[in-house]
Amino acid sequence: MKALIFKGKNKIEWTETTEPVIVKPTDIIVKIEGFTFSHADYRPYLGQDDSVALNTIMGHEGVGIVTAVGGSVINLRVGDRVAIGCITHCNICQWCLRKAFAKCVNGGFILGTKINGTHAEYVRIPYGDNSVIKISSTIKLADALMLSDVLPTAYENVIKKVDFQNINNIAIIGDGPIGLAVLLLINKYHKEVDVYGHHSRKLDYFEKLGAHKGYDSTKTSLNIKYDLVIECVGHDRGTFEQAQQMVNFNGTIITIGVFNKSVVFNLQQLWYQNITVHTGILNVYTLDELVTKIEAKEISPMQLVTKAFNKNQVLQAYEAFMDKDIFKVVVKL
Repeated sequence: MKALIFKGKNKIEWTETTEPVIVKPTDIIVKIEGFTFSHADYRPYLGQDDSVALNTIMGHEGVGIVTAVGGSVINLRVGDRVAIGCITHCNICQWCLRKAFAKCVNGGFILGTKINGTHAEYVRIPYGDNSVIKISSTIKLADALMLSDVLPTAYENVIKKVDFQNINNIAIIGDGPIGLAVLLLINKYHKEVDVYGHHSRKLDYFEKLGAHKGYDSTKTSLNIKYDLVIECVGHDRGTFEQAQQMVNFNGTIITIGVFNKSVVFNLQQLWYQNITVHTGILNVYTLDELVTKIEAKEISPMQLVTKAFNKNQVLQAYEAFMDKDIFKVVVKL
């Protein structure tokens, strides 16, 4: 089979390698129909994550058909179409019993990092009964692929944590795919949503899909106060400090961004503001809910997809995702 293999900093190859096989009775093998990328895939490539071993198959997002099941697999059969969750979990450890699947002591965020991932024609998924969800053939590939990571990230960290009844206005900091997924999910609440970023074409697209206003955060004063501020950038770019400036009295800050350095928390200014701060990682415990919403056409996740590629364009797709005007790309095999 062919797979996208990590060869070191700034080096990847779409090349032939060995097909995976069942290793444990809880495993399944999935023939990949298509996959997508996230910024987490780029950290090893850019030299920002040295924990990924050379020759690891990359990727943690994918959709495909089950081609083999281990002897202990109960809920899946050969021929089932599945969306692969980016979190692998055993469902029996102390963390899984609390639905903190990302902390699973036998799994977690391992696809494309500790074990071979989804950017391949076939992938082995440990704990198959728990780590994928069956989907119908009527769900389009572009919609289904957003179930792996970006859509549940937004859903679990925002929709499942917030009571929108007493919220009048919302700010999304970050004009990337996570921010856009948040917008698509909160549109149903008919709130005034402003988006702060620094890519004009992306901000225009946010407005097209329902945002009240897109602001260039490099040129805009932060004078507007918001009942809910959703930070979707992370790293060391000052966005958490920005969120603190923007939150209203009795307001809420949710940070979804991944931080690689310490940030300033101005508690001396915020303690009397009665604010709530949520952080959180994805646990993919809501895939069944999201599948139902897609089937009912309550949401259209394919609106996150900017470009599509075929199996002969994998490296071009990888490069394209780094373009500042791209949200998500889809590779169909």
